[in-house]
Amino acid sequence: MKSTRLIQCFVFLALAVGVVSANGQAAAPVACPWLTQGMAARVLDGDVTVDVHVSDAGEGVCSFIRKSDTTTSLKLEVSKTALPACGADAMKLKGIGNEALRCNMPATADRAVEQISGRVRDRFFTLTMSHGKSAAASPHGDLQNDDLEQAAESVAGNLF
Repeated sequence: MKSTRLIQCFVFLALAVGVVSANGQAAAPVACPWLTQGMAARVLDGDVTVDVHVSDAGEGVCSFIRKSDTTTSLKLEVSKTALPACGADAMKLKGIGNEALRCNMPATADRAVEQISGRVRDRFFTLTMSHGKSAAASPHGDLQNDDLEQAAESVAGNLF
């Protein structure tokens, strides 16, 4: 009888510890595998929320939206198939994967959109920043050290 009672106590204790540890765990934060939330916040100049959709095949979309201005966003797409990229008038970039291009996309009356597209091995990526026209857009001058390009460099490094 003592052994039966001891086993019952052990089972109860094991179940109780399991319930406590399962309830004590917080949900894992959503993280983009190719670009950190901190880098996105730097590009967008403020705290951001993130929405991540990644497949088991390593393709997907990470969307970052600035909390203080929800019209300012950064979207990263990664795919094994070619994605819509900048046209022939785009500026070629060096040191950001293969075939990296930067361009201004067609804008609306109140929105400006910049894009960097490229490829690393068998993965294509596009990094698209959208913001109100009142926000300072990067001129197509010396862009080597700006935040959007540094984010693209980070993406290319993580895809490598």
